[in-house]
Amino acid sequence: MRSASNRIKILWIFIALSLAGTAFLVFSIITQGGTWATSTRNAHLYINGTLIGAGNITDADGNVLCATADGKRTFHEDAEVRSALLHIVGDNHGFISSSVQNQYRTNLSGYNRIMGVWELSNFEQGSEVKLTLKSEACKAAYEALGGRKGAVCVYNYKTGEVLVSVSAPTYDPENVPEDINDSEQYDGVYINRVTMGLYPPGSTFKVVTAAAGIDNVGGVQNKDFYCDGAFHTSYGDVNCMSEHGTTQLPEALAKSCNSAFAELANEVGADKLQKSAEKFGYNQKVSLGKLGVYTSEIHTVKDDPLELGWAGIGQSTTLVTPLLQMRIMGAIANGGVPIEPYLVQSVTSAAGFISDAGISKKGDRAVSEETAKELKDLLHNNFDIQYGYGYFDESLRPCGKSGTAETDPEKEPHAWFTGFLDNDKYPYAFAVIVEEGGAGSEVALPVASQVINALT
Repeated sequence: MRSASNRIKILWIFIALSLAGTAFLVFSIITQGGTWATSTRNAHLYINGTLIGAGNITDADGNVLCATADGKRTFHEDAEVRSALLHIVGDNHGFISSSVQNQYRTNLSGYNRIMGVWELSNFEQGSEVKLTLKSEACKAAYEALGGRKGAVCVYNYKTGEVLVSVSAPTYDPENVPEDINDSEQYDGVYINRVTMGLYPPGSTFKVVTAAAGIDNVGGVQNKDFYCDGAFHTSYGDVNCMSEHGTTQLPEALAKSCNSAFAELANEVGADKLQKSAEKFGYNQKVSLGKLGVYTSEIHTVKDDPLELGWAGIGQSTTLVTPLLQMRIMGAIANGGVPIEPYLVQSVTSAAGFISDAGISKKGDRAVSEETAKELKDLLHNNFDIQYGYGYFDESLRPCGKSGTAETDPEKEPHAWFTGFLDNDKYPYAFAVIVEEGGAGSEVALPVASQVINALT
């Protein structure tokens, strides 16, 4: 009797293990099936590393950016468009690991959890991935960078659609340079600087400091700041580029006075400055679909007024991606609430079924509507009294902030320009960085102008 009871227990253990194994297998197929099905180890799906019959990648207007013909993956006919969109579309060798070709290969194969890769074998073509990008505007960004290293991104801050995303250095995926792995010209060429480039924000961060000041320092708009060429502390000085004398917040932001914003950062305090930055997306996960996005960082020093002063003007340990810079401007333009950027407009199977359609999604509120309005006025005021309207038509109501970010004292600083159009017809927010470019208003602002002109 005891022997039969033991056998029953063993049987139930075997059944339980079998069910657990089956459940694990089903879970793995659901979560990892697409990766397994489209692995390059599946020789019947690939020729020389190229997915046979992978669907088209198109821009927002239906222009084909990448397609499969005769077992070979081909790209747009214009070499400048190919180069401009390399980091988004990808290459045929998988070097651009964060690209659509790589991260969306399951979609491009037409794989689904029910039918596997039946669509690819039946129609000899996978699903089409339609992007939100405007290829001609991306080409304009590539041309505006003029061979310099940097990044340009633009999105619709009302809908979240990314219209421009260009990283440089780049190359033509159909004509790979022979010296790509040896020449300094191509340093970091496989990295998408829009999403993975981390830079000191320089004076563009003064917008965040201004937001923290508006929310935490009473009467800050009418407060007098005095600049004799530096903000002085017992630990040392935060130097300013000029002696601005007595200023108030609007002029201090327009003239980009380091002394005023180092002082304001200390009045706000380390905790509140960091909290304001985190509400804008620093130290937070920001995504762009399946593409990798590095986390922007700020770590303020509580008891060091010198380091806190440097943090308040966008130096110290603060690092930011161009994507987050763009999103911050979009949040201000949109009344304090960011709309999350997205890149894939839709995925359409060979049978005509649409999936993964891009949708507008609100992020967490960064600032109150009242604070956003004050910031918007300050950023527009920068054009009124500092930048002028030589690069942007006044009717577009441009708002923005330049930045000159110090890195290596033996090299030129990075040139930033971030901003948006306070315009219902063209609700665009943007960020531009030119590495070792110099002054942001002289170098990055003209790049932003060329790209926005291509969109308006």
